[in-house]
Amino acid sequence: MNYLERVTCVKKSSKKGYYILYWMQGAFRVEYNHSLEFAKYLAINKNLPLKVLVVVDFNYKDANYRHFKFFIDGILELVEKFNDLKISFHVKVGPFTEILPQYLNDANTLITDKAYIKWLKDVRNKIYKNNDVNIYEVDTNLVVPVQVASSKCEYGAYTIRPKINKLKEKILNDFVFFDYRDNNFVLENDLDSLIIDEKLKSVHYIKTVDFKGGESEADKLLRDFLNEKYDNFAEKRGDPAFDFESNLSFYLHFGFISPIKILKEALKIETNPENYETLFEQLVVRRELAHNFTYYTDDIHNLYTFLPEWSKNTLKTHEKDKREYIYTLNELEGCKTHDKFWNAAQYELINKGKIHNYMRMYWGKKVIEWSESLKSAYENLIFLNDKYALDGRDSNGYAGIAWCFGMHDRAFKEREIFGKIRYMSENGLKRKFDMNRYLMRVGA
Repeated sequence: MNYLERVTCVKKSSKKGYYILYWMQGAFRVEYNHSLEFAKYLAINKNLPLKVLVVVDFNYKDANYRHFKFFIDGILELVEKFNDLKISFHVKVGPFTEILPQYLNDANTLITDKAYIKWLKDVRNKIYKNNDVNIYEVDTNLVVPVQVASSKCEYGAYTIRPKINKLKEKILNDFVFFDYRDNNFVLENDLDSLIIDEKLKSVHYIKTVDFKGGESEADKLLRDFLNEKYDNFAEKRGDPAFDFESNLSFYLHFGFISPIKILKEALKIETNPENYETLFEQLVVRRELAHNFTYYTDDIHNLYTFLPEWSKNTLKTHEKDKREYIYTLNELEGCKTHDKFWNAAQYELINKGKIHNYMRMYWGKKVIEWSESLKSAYENLIFLNDKYALDGRDSNGYAGIAWCFGMHDRAFKEREIFGKIRYMSENGLKRKFDMNRYLMRVGA
């Protein structure tokens, strides 16, 4: 196999078992899914049937109606896909720690997708500890597996970039497909319409947005991006007046699409090489720096456990500086600040499930400026992001917020409140961009 660097043996067992179990937990797709292919490979080589399991846990940390609806759309599509593939597919509703043991009692081997955030790693480790079975994790949601790229938390993009570039060609072409079918396959889906309606009523309601979950929707968005936006991607992606972003971050978060597929499809398009370089920088270098951050950080909710020393020192020095404006969480959430551009960014987050990337940085910086303490600023940003962003609770989101406080960045000229942390201003927005066009575009 070409991609064994993606596979980590977590636990060995002498237990025989009757089937291979793939717990699909982070890569909810059939294309470019190294975990699924590794599971098929083991099923063929051990001459055992394969079962694929999805557990829908309505107690999932910080998830709400918006997230679950998007997620379930994609899972219902997978039922049809696995029916066509003739592979047993089971969708079960309940806590991870209760459903998994039911399937592991008779399993020979467990394969699952690698997790990059501590609480998800803790869930896995609890399951691993309490079940006697062979266990493998497969890193299929990154181009370069997180532990292959680096064995430590990287300082910034400039330190991880050469490590990724050294490996990218080899790993970008490591995918192997295995032809596995089971004439006795079984489909079990607990997500019938009654259960969905009942369960969704039990989670916090946040209205849905225009995006629909699933692998097919991700493919459609990718085609639209490559056909309509890609030619101007390098030039216009950073301008909030225009929508030249791919909008694939949600689909990457839920594993509905592989970053490898995005890159391979982009390589087929004849365009200025700068567009591919920009795409690679955002999709691989910056995104995988974010996953490196959460993977090697034990407590992402405590700023002072991970910020670089210069950042910690300068923020502490200026924490008591006088603020012209201070806003409560309710005022921020309700778009009730004096800054119409910040309000528009928050409005975009609430109504579209995302903020344009440049405005997202501005959004974070201003909350630092308008908060009584760094702790409250950080907590409020995470709360708003995780509640409204369709890809909330993601490594990218946590790293992006941490960047506002100096993570993965450098020192700048010292000023009030921010110290040496990078500053962003309303005048800077108006000088660089047509901000009235941004207001019109997001409907604020």
